[in-house]
Amino acid sequence: MLNLLRHIVQKVNAAGDLQNTFQVLVEQTCQAMQADICSVYLVDDEQKHLSLVASQGLNKAIIGKATLTLEQGIVGQVYQKEEFINTDDASSHEAFHPLANSGEEGAKAFLGVPLIHHRQVLGVLVLQQFSRRKFTEDDISFLITLSAQLAGIIVNAENRANISEAIKSSTNAEFNVVAAIPGIAIASGWVVTAPGILEKIPDRPCSDVDAEIQTLRQALKKARQEFRDMRKNLEHDLPKQQLALFSAFEAMLSHNSLGRKIERRITRDQIWAPAALRHTIEESVQQFYELEDDYLQERAVDILDLGRRVLAHLQKHKLRKKTYTKNIILIAENLTSAMIAEVPPARLKGIISLQGSTTSHAAIVARSMGIPALMGIRDCPLDLLENRQLVLDGYGKKLLVSPSRKIIAEFRTRQAKEELFLGKISQSSGKRVHTKTKDGHKIQLLLNVSPFDTEHLENSIRVDGVGLYRTEYLFMQSKSFPGEQEQYEEYRKVLATFPNQPVVLRTLDAGGDKHLPYFPITEDNPFLGWRGIRISLDHPEIFITQLRAMLRANIDHGNLHISLPMISTLNEIDQSMELLHQVYDEVRSEEGITKKRLPFPKVGAVIEVPSAVYLIRQIVKRVDFISIGSNDLTQYLFATDRNNTRVSYLYNAFHPAILLAFSEICDAAHQAKTPVHICGEIAGNPLATILLLAMGMNAFSMNIRTIPKIRQIVRSFTYKDANKVLSKV
Repeated sequence: MLNLLRHIVQKVNAAGDLQNTFQVLVEQTCQAMQADICSVYLVDDEQKHLSLVASQGLNKAIIGKATLTLEQGIVGQVYQKEEFINTDDASSHEAFHPLANSGEEGAKAFLGVPLIHHRQVLGVLVLQQFSRRKFTEDDISFLITLSAQLAGIIVNAENRANISEAIKSSTNAEFNVVAAIPGIAIASGWVVTAPGILEKIPDRPCSDVDAEIQTLRQALKKARQEFRDMRKNLEHDLPKQQLALFSAFEAMLSHNSLGRKIERRITRDQIWAPAALRHTIEESVQQFYELEDDYLQERAVDILDLGRRVLAHLQKHKLRKKTYTKNIILIAENLTSAMIAEVPPARLKGIISLQGSTTSHAAIVARSMGIPALMGIRDCPLDLLENRQLVLDGYGKKLLVSPSRKIIAEFRTRQAKEELFLGKISQSSGKRVHTKTKDGHKIQLLLNVSPFDTEHLENSIRVDGVGLYRTEYLFMQSKSFPGEQEQYEEYRKVLATFPNQPVVLRTLDAGGDKHLPYFPITEDNPFLGWRGIRISLDHPEIFITQLRAMLRANIDHGNLHISLPMISTLNEIDQSMELLHQVYDEVRSEEGITKKRLPFPKVGAVIEVPSAVYLIRQIVKRVDFISIGSNDLTQYLFATDRNNTRVSYLYNAFHPAILLAFSEICDAAHQAKTPVHICGEIAGNPLATILLLAMGMNAFSMNIRTIPKIRQIVRSFTYKDANKVLSKV
C-alpha cells in the first residue's frame, strides 16, 4: 500500500499544470482502486458550489461545467459532514442526486472522502462502481490517506496557476499570511535557498554562459571527488559489488553523462547552472518514476541525491559571487538572520518567510532594521516569486504577486502617508521627554538592541535606556568564543551611549534557534534543551568571562543591569548570584576601586518558562527586577513551535491564559515592590499597550522604530481609563 501511495503522489507531483494534476490524480486513483469512475469536485467559494473539475469514467463533455450546491447529492453530504460516505447502493441513499448526462447512471457503489487542507475542505474525491461493491476498510483508509497527501499538492498547483495567470494578464495573485511585521514594501522578489534544496531553486537568467559552465564543471569535479572519498573510506567495510555503486555515481557526474545534459540546458535556455541542474535532475527522476519496476523507481532517489550534492557545491561558489543591483524583497522557505545579513541594507525592502513567525530571530532582526515582513505563507510556490513585482502588505497580512499599476500606485500612496505620520510623531516626541498618561502615570520606553546596532545608538534619543541588549549576537558573529577584552569594549560602548540610564545586558542566550558555529549543539528538541542560563552555569568559564567583561565595562558608569535568561528554577538564580558576587569582588580587588566607582549591578530574571510563573513569588525576593520574555513564554505555555505554520494559529499573545500569566507576575512583583519589564513582540504592539499598562508594567522594551507609536498611545488616555479596559477584558 505504501508503494502504491508513493507512486500516485509522485505521479501527481510531477504532473505540472493544474488541469493535468487533476487528470493524473483521477486516472491513477481509478486504476489503483480498480474502480469504474474516479472524480474530483472542488469548492468554488465565490459561486458557493461544488464543481466537477476532473473525472475518469464520466462524460468528458460535462467536466468543468457540471456543478452541485454545497448541500446537494451524496457529494454535498461528504462536504458538509467532512467525513467519508461509503455505500454499495447509491440510489437508495437519502441524498442521492445523479448528475445529468454524466454517464454515472446505473453506478451503484459510492465512496467519497473530503479533501481537507489546514482545516479547510477543498472538495471531494469520489470513487464509483457500476456493480454493487462495499468498499473495504482498507479501501477507505487508502483513499483517506491519499486525499490527505494530495490536498496540499492541489493547493500548491492552484496557487501556481493563479500566479501564472496573474503574470499573463497583469492582474493580481494574492496570498494571506499567518503573521506580519507592519509596513509596506514594493520591490522584486529574490529567492534564496538553504544549500542542497534542489526543488526550491528558481529559474534565473545568466549573463555569461561560459562562466556558468565553468562553475558547473568545478562543482561536478568536487562532487565526483566526494564519491571517490566515500568509496575509499568504505573499501574495507563493503563488498566490491556495493562499492561499485560509488563508481557508478561518480561516472554519472562525468561530462559524458549528466554534465553534458546540464551544459546543454544552460546554453539552450540561457539560465544559471543551479536551475539547469534542477531541470535536468527532475527530468531524469521523472523517467525513473515512470518505469513499472519498483527497484528502478528507487534509483530516482539516488539521482535526486546526486543533484543535491552538486547543488551544494554550486551554492558554495555562488555565495562568494552574490551581488544585488536593485531593491529586493528577500524570500526563503525558512528565512534566517544570516540570509538577511548577506543583503546590503539599502537594497533590502522587505522579507518573506514561507515558514516561521514574527517572533523568529530573522523577524526580530528585520524589525530592528525597520523592514516589513510576512511570515508563514501556506502553499505558496516559492520559485514563481523570483524576479516578480511584489507588494508586501504587513498591515493587511497579505502578499500581492504581479499587481496592476493601479494597485502599486495605491500602495505607494499608503507608503508616503505612513512615512509622513512616523515623521510627525517622532518629532513631537521631543528629546529625553518622559512618557506618561494624561493623568500623570509614567512608564519607561526602552530599546531592544544588538551588537550590530551600536554604531547607530547615538541617534537613539527620546528613550529611557536599553531594556534588552542581546549579547548572544556578539558570540554568533565571532569565529570562537569572544574574549573578555572584546566583550568589554562592546559592552562599554553601549553603557557609555546611555549615561545615567539603565542598560540591561542579557547574559548569553544561545541554544534553541540561536546557534554558535564553533559550539554545535545537537538535540532532538533544542527549544526544550540546553539553552540560556543552563549553558552558562554548565560552563562557568564562559559565564565568568562574560560577567567580568560586563562589570569592568560598568566602571565609572554605574548603569549596568544584568538579566538572566531561561530561568526555570530558584537554584539557577542562586548559583548565578553566587558567581556574580565572586566576580564582582575579584574585579574590584584587581582594579582597586570603590563601590562608588563600581556599584553592584541590578539583576533581573527573564520570565519565559511556565515554571517561573509559578515560582514568581519566590523569584521576586531574589532579584531587583523582572523581565517578561513574552515570545518564549507564549510558545511554552501553548506547547507551540512559533515557527511552525501548522500550529502557529495557537500562538496568540492576547489569549486569556497569557494575560492571566502576565497579571500573576505583575501582582507578585508589585507586592514585593519589584519593577516589571515587558519584552517581546507584544511590548511594541499598539493594541496591547493599554492592557499592559493597566497590569502595572513599569517598562516596555522594543525596537527604536516602534517607540514613537507607543509613546503617542500612552499619552492619549488616562491610567484610570486603561484599568477600566482591563477590567472588561
